[in-house]
Amino acid sequence: MSQRSDRSTVAYDESEAADDSSPPEETGSSATASRTHPPLLDDETVLVDERPTWWAWAGHLALAVVFVLGGLAIATQEAAFGLLGVVAGLAVAGYAWYRRNRVRYLVTDRRIVVVAGFSTRTTTEAWIEDVNGLETKTTAFSRNRGYGTVTVSRALSSSSFSRKGLRLRGLPAFERATETIRRRKSALANEGEDGR
Repeated sequence: MSQRSDRSTVAYDESEAADDSSPPEETGSSATASRTHPPLLDDETVLVDERPTWWAWAGHLALAVVFVLGGLAIATQEAAFGLLGVVAGLAVAGYAWYRRNRVRYLVTDRRIVVVAGFSTRTTTEAWIEDVNGLETKTTAFSRNRGYGTVTVSRALSSSSFSRKGLRLRGLPAFERATETIRRRKSALANEGEDGR
């Protein structure tokens, strides 16, 4: 259970998260949370659960198609070089699949969590109440397809975003996710004022 004694100190009891003998709590998002294995807190609800969009790897996938089609065209003349092109295309497509499927973005009612990895998992999180900066970045291509990069930071200055902060790259429906973060930040701030 998380104990917030002040704005800068967080104590987390790993024994509850590591206790696999108790059944998982049945919330609307428990099935999703169990797939990614982030330690959810008591009464914590997942509001956004996304993987990066395939559009973020459109360049890689287009290159894979070129390699495969080129390999098939060359295979009519020289089988070895054609096979090499097909294998290269499949390798590029496999790389794009791996990079997309190893990352999951979660926004809960208390935290923003990035879970990365297959066999080795890395969980990076930020408490919503500690977020002071929120930056979104899109290109014309990504904006037309509805995805972008969201960076959250404890700092107010945008210059600190490049060095510090939690990045959610290729986030589908990024505007909905940033609105969710803003609303939760506001709600938590109002709860904090009511409790004083």
